[in-house]
Amino acid sequence: MLFSQLPEATQAHQDAQYHRLPGFIGLRSDRVLAALGASADSPQQRRQWLHYLAARDAEASRIEIAQLPAPQRRDWNSPARQEALGACRARQVERLSADPKAFTRAVEAAQVPDDYRDWARSLGLYPLFKPILRRGIAAWQQADAETMAPADGAHWLSYQPIASVVLPLPLTLTEDDLGLPQADPQQLEALLARHAPWLKIAQASRSDRIGSPYYRHDGSRDFNPLHARLYQHSSWSQLNGRWHLQLIYQLWFSQRPKPNALDLYGGELDGLLWRVTLDQQGKALLYDSIHPCGCWHSFYLPADSPLQVRQNVDEEARRTQRLSFNGDTAATLWLSAGEHRLHWVDARRSSYPPVHYQRQTLNQLRELPHPQGRRSLYANDGLVPGSERLERWLLWPSGVASPGAMRQWGKHATAFIGRAHFDDPHLLGRYFE
Repeated sequence: MLFSQLPEATQAHQDAQYHRLPGFIGLRSDRVLAALGASADSPQQRRQWLHYLAARDAEASRIEIAQLPAPQRRDWNSPARQEALGACRARQVERLSADPKAFTRAVEAAQVPDDYRDWARSLGLYPLFKPILRRGIAAWQQADAETMAPADGAHWLSYQPIASVVLPLPLTLTEDDLGLPQADPQQLEALLARHAPWLKIAQASRSDRIGSPYYRHDGSRDFNPLHARLYQHSSWSQLNGRWHLQLIYQLWFSQRPKPNALDLYGGELDGLLWRVTLDQQGKALLYDSIHPCGCWHSFYLPADSPLQVRQNVDEEARRTQRLSFNGDTAATLWLSAGEHRLHWVDARRSSYPPVHYQRQTLNQLRELPHPQGRRSLYANDGLVPGSERLERWLLWPSGVASPGAMRQWGKHATAFIGRAHFDDPHLLGRYFE
């Protein structure tokens, strides 16, 4: 009964990061869990998989409840109600663990819908639009290929992480019943500290300083460039049949400035996601990055990575760069002024005095302090309100919802040609072997 009431009570604050399983209340999935369900054959694997889905629901429900008005928030957070919700999830796990047919239906329900709109591709004459997109991708790749290593100077603002304890490599990561590498809290913190990137950002205006979004006392959203933060997260990817732990770092700028009113790409908030895919000893196998709208997907291989680009890969991976440093070293990311494009990647450390940034969990953006309690940075559809770009009127035939808008983890469609999602655990396997 409580589970049927909770979605209605939190309807105005639904969190889009996880997918609710239709017909299986109390469970939510993501693309990693969707990929794992069909291979969960043993009772231990099925139970482990279901526990992950129940944990996703508990996490998202807590975030949704935190955004309710104070009286409702107190009711739903009462020990009695929380205990009852936990008991209902536990019964759902037990029921599905013991019923193979129901479990199979749950695996089907756990598949996450993609973030492409077929009606937009149909109305936009997508097949006719593809050559235009191909030319745009080719032009971006050509410009990227001609980029030269920047010379350091005073106009590059340096950022580095606050010093943390870094455990020596190799680390030993255990695997759970589903084959996912697991780091204990100390190991995960050590890995996140070891691979946290250093930053060099060209300076042309205040919008070239990283910071953190927040809500003001009147409930409006603002940005604090004095609180330099990288928001971190972890996930998994499958390469050559084996699962690999991934570290994700996200940074924010207040805006991408618009040089004129008709600029297609400028608007509120801007940033970068930097992802590190690890081997079993905690070294980087692969780096890749996107803009928070899902655009500009770029790939980088450490000098000692055994990975190679597959033959006949899609456009997205053709410009993969082999770096000059090994995978046990944190990268230095060089970002351009204004458009905040990832201009260059190396391991140089600047002699100029740095600004130190803090590392915070990415989940904090789903529960920012607000005059009425907590509020997510994201709307129910996973997009950041107010971050829309004019390019959406040009690129809507791609099927991507509001191209150029900032979006939540799990909602990054990365391909204008074909279909691809940044959090798809099989995505990297398309390009590398």
